[in-house]
Amino acid sequence: MTELTLAFHKSLYLPAAVQAAADVYGAYAETIDVQDAEIEIKVTLRGFDEGYGDAFGDAFANYVLSETVVRSRQRLGGVAA
Repeated sequence: MTELTLAFHKSLYLPAAVQAAADVYGAYAETIDVQDAEIEIKVTLRGFDEGYGDAFGDAFANYVLSETVVRSRQRLGGVAA
C-alpha cells in the first residue's frame, strides 16, 4: 500500500488549509488521516496511485501552502489570489 506522512508546523500553515487539502485530495486516496497536535498537523496519505510517487505528497503540500496564503490574505483584508 502506498503511504506518505507529512507534517505541517502551525507557525507556517493554517489548520483550515490542511483540512481543505484533505477534502480535495480525498478523492485520490483511499484514506487521508489528519492528526491535529499542539505544534503541528500530521497528515497520512494512504492508498493513492503508485504512479504519482512522491509527487502526490508534494502536490498536497503545495495545495496547503496555497490555501494558507489565500486564507491569510483574506483575514488581513488583502487581495485573494
